[in-house]
Amino acid sequence: MKLSVTTPRGSVVDTDVDEITAPGLLGELGVLPGHVPLMAALKPGVLTFRQHDKPVATLAVGEGFLQVAPVVGSDTNTDRVLVLVDQALNATGVDRAAAEKELARLEGEISAWKQELDGTYRALRLRRDWALAQVDAAARLSPS
Repeated sequence: MKLSVTTPRGSVVDTDVDEITAPGLLGELGVLPGHVPLMAALKPGVLTFRQHDKPVATLAVGEGFLQVAPVVGSDTNTDRVLVLVDQALNATGVDRAAAEKELARLEGEISAWKQELDGTYRALRLRRDWALAQVDAAARLSPS
């Protein structure tokens, strides 16, 4: 399968993979070669993929969409998985201590929220979910 992970800033991943696991809005979803065509909303979380004999690669991803579709014009049975997210960061690039500190700060703000549950509150929760995605991605590299 061909995996492409793209943010508004450009391509993050563009490679052949054997397996993908993504944080679907309704739960974690896995994609293997030959998967039926699919379009799914993604929530902030951890996206992993496996390439042949290499270790599993881990990314923290923000909100977005995942599409599985056959490659047009290909005579082989190949799939293309397109992931469009608002942000993505390789787990090796996560500053775990900073992400944990930001997560604690944002959870405190959410706990203390006394105003309407409006767009500002939703943005606060999305920032919290992004911080949590980074912490979770970093924890998969070194669980300590």
